[in-house]
Amino acid sequence: MHRLFLSVDMVGSTQFKVTASARGAGGWLETFRTFFTHFPLMLAGQMAFEFLDGDETPAVDVWKAMGDEVIFTAQPSSPEELTGILRVLLRTMRLYEAQHFERLPLRLKGTAWLADFAENNIALEIPELSSNDAAPHLDYIGPDLDLGFRLSKFARPASLVLSLDLVEVLLGAANIADIALYLVGREELKGVMYGRPYPIIWMHDAQESFDFLPWEAEACAYTASVIDAEPTPEAALRRQIEDMRLYLRKMHGIERPPIVLG
Repeated sequence: MHRLFLSVDMVGSTQFKVTASARGAGGWLETFRTFFTHFPLMLAGQMAFEFLDGDETPAVDVWKAMGDEVIFTAQPSSPEELTGILRVLLRTMRLYEAQHFERLPLRLKGTAWLADFAENNIALEIPELSSNDAAPHLDYIGPDLDLGFRLSKFARPASLVLSLDLVEVLLGAANIADIALYLVGREELKGVMYGRPYPIIWMHDAQESFDFLPWEAEACAYTASVIDAEPTPEAALRRQIEDMRLYLRKMHGIERPPIVLG
């Protein structure tokens, strides 16, 4: 009963719309129309390529589009499949930028998190958006969804920011060496973990590096700190996970067991 959520958001979109609109009515529309139609198709194609040798390709579906952001959902069957999906998302973001944003002041940033629908979160059918000849349209509500949206504030271009539960699953994957994880800091997320600062963990593909632009590093201390940094050791990441689990148990009487996919 666990579901993966993937958010891809445009960086610099507000200023771009203002500037483009000044040059003529609707000057920004085609860029956004292309993103919302082409990016999901490109992601599907990259998914098929990544899992070409598997029995089946994991389904990654559009959940909703909000403003300058598109959110996907999937149900990975294993930690290894989860790792593959995240690598595909990063690769698609990089390819899309190269093809569509080369001469535009826009970039893509991503957030990934898991939600548990056994107890804490719910899926609601929206009848007005469902039809008799298609799968029901579902909306998802709960604290794990709130966590993901709060966490997205700390997403940066060329990387994914990950929830702590998701990181714990990745640490148990046989293909963990395919990715690199960085603990860049801790931040209080409104309404999350009773106000305790939450670990901010970024990911990129192990074969790549952070592709930050010079002014992006100048504007963000976290970005500047990871450019030449080594990935965070697994032991340090697990310590963050156990510290948060201890805090919930000791201070709030809450047991939060590890997520098991499949």
